[in-house]
Amino acid sequence: MLAGHGLIHLLGVALLWRWGQPGELRYDDVSPAAGSLPGMIVGGVWLAATLLFLLTAVLVLMGRPTWRPVGLLAALVSIAVLLPSASVALAGLVVDAAVLIAIAAAVAAAHRRPGRLNAGTPR
Repeated sequence: MLAGHGLIHLLGVALLWRWGQPGELRYDDVSPAAGSLPGMIVGGVWLAATLLFLLTAVLVLMGRPTWRPVGLLAALVSIAVLLPSASVALAGLVVDAAVLIAIAAAVAAAHRRPGRLNAGTPR
């Protein structure tokens, strides 16, 4: 789910960087304008969300507790780019909410086990 959500953010990159109009996404429907300097910057933020979600997925697979702060950052960046398009990005916002809930649950579980906050980290 993490990697898939991250890869879907590449649709925003493609659109804002004017690489194509994926699916039903159109240049005229995006703000800032696709291909403009602000559009290129926002596209870069979409790319950052992609990379952060992919890194989070790798950290989870490796059993590294550092997935939590990276995942938190990924979800927050994702929410920031999806909120302006909430009407067409509702599914993405639901995934971000699920990631935030999973992080909260993981942190709570780690705090219930004394000395286990960094469990899974090689010593």
